[in-house]
Formats: sequence, C-alpha cells, structure tokens
Amino acid sequence: MVQFYFLSVLLNIFAGLILVYGKNLIVQKQDSFDDEIESDKRISFGGLNFDSPGFRLVVGVLCVFVGVMKILSVFRNDVPVVGDLLPVAAGFFSGASILLEYYIYTSSEIDSVPPAVCKVFIDSRKIIGAGCILIGILHFVFPQAMLL
Repeated sequence: MVQFYFLSVLLNIFAGLILVYGKNLIVQKQDSFDDEIESDKRISFGGLNFDSPGFRLVVGVLCVFVGVMKILSVFRNDVPVVGDLLPVAAGFFSGASILLEYYIYTSSEIDSVPPAVCKVFIDSRKIIGAGCILIGILHFVFPQAMLL
C-alpha cells in the first residue's frame, strides 16, 4: 500500500534524525553549564521537539508497527517480504533502539537490560540512525528496487 510506503520513508528518516542528532536520554546532564549548551542544540522542526521522550516513544512504536505492516503488505507487484527487506529492517532496528532508550530512561532499574543489547542498540545508535536516513532516502528515490 502506498500509505505504508510513505510512512516507512518518513519514519525511517525521522528515526534516523532522532538517533543521529538527538540527545541521548540515558546520559545524565552533569551540571548547569552543560544544560545551557545542550538547550541550544535541541532539534525542533515545525513545532515538533525531537528530544521529547513522548515524541520518541510515538516514533519508536510507529517504526515497529509500520515495519510489521510493510512485511504483510506488498507495494505494486513487488516481491513479498524480500522487496522491502532493508526498510523493514531499518524500521525494526530504529524502533527497537528508540524504544529501548525510552525504557531505560523511564525505568528505575538500569541493570535490567543486558549489556550486549545496550551495546548493539544504544551505543551504536548513530550508526543505526545514519543507516535509517540512507535507507529512507534510497527507498524514496528507488521505490521498486529489490531489497529497497
């Protein structure tokens, strides 16, 4: 469906921007001087604050949901499952990274997440974000390319 194609492109780019340019919610601010510097770097576009935990929660849930729907629906005579493999994988990885970061930010127990999972989804968030932006742009430019 065209709607899920559009949502996949849009959410992959949004999630990539959040992961690359957004602040890491887990890292606690150390002093007020850092707060002033960080407040100048906030990303907002059209009234949307990309550093807001609520906005990130919505984007993370939507990334995973649209990834599932892209697996189930086929776009214009495309090959099922394989045709949208990279956008779906980018949606799953970015959604998992954003949701895990939100969970750790709101949880009282930080040790509840295994270190290997934190290393993959939290420590390499900028790599995941750059991949999401690239896949989102390529998916928009080449809509019927195999794996895109």
